[in-house]
Amino acid sequence: MEEESESESDPLGGPSAAGGPPLDDRILTAVRLAGKDADGLRRVTPAHLSSELGLSVEDATRELCGLLAAVGSGAGFVFERVEMPTVGGDAPDGTNESAGNESEGKAAPPAATAMVFTFPDDFERLARRSRRSSDWKRRLSSSAAALARALKVFTAFGLVISLAVLIVAAICVLVAALVAMARGGGDGHHRNGL
Repeated sequence: MEEESESESDPLGGPSAAGGPPLDDRILTAVRLAGKDADGLRRVTPAHLSSELGLSVEDATRELCGLLAAVGSGAGFVFERVEMPTVGGDAPDGTNESAGNESEGKAAPPAATAMVFTFPDDFERLARRSRRSSDWKRRLSSSAAALARALKVFTAFGLVISLAVLIVAAICVLVAALVAMARGGGDGHHRNGL
């Protein structure tokens, strides 16, 4: 069981219910298929990842932040203002068909702030390297913890054995002293006369 990868022990990183690839592989695929901006960076929003993978927006944000930390330099995020579509008669070109006079001042459409994550082209290689490194560190720390537990058990067992040996030796010394005293080796009544 020590050989399990983190994705198998993590409920979000394990295989999907349909038996598909682990979540981290599906996230890498979704980011790989994301569009690029003018700088050649892949742009992903938590809402996009959420709709692609069926996660909540909070879980998608958490996963993208984890990928951002794994990729390191070259990746980042910004907060962008996203205009929300208005309910009503807005035409695709942005003009309001229901408004009679075009010269009247229009209210700005409602907007929200959204996180936009950007990743370089080599994000997948960097993320997998970070994953291997963290898996190796996790295995090393679990092995060290198991070794420390074994050493504690061995030391405790050794202390119990040495205490038992000392007790048996003390009992042997007491029996030998008792036998010596029973033969008259200490009171002077049975001296050999010359």
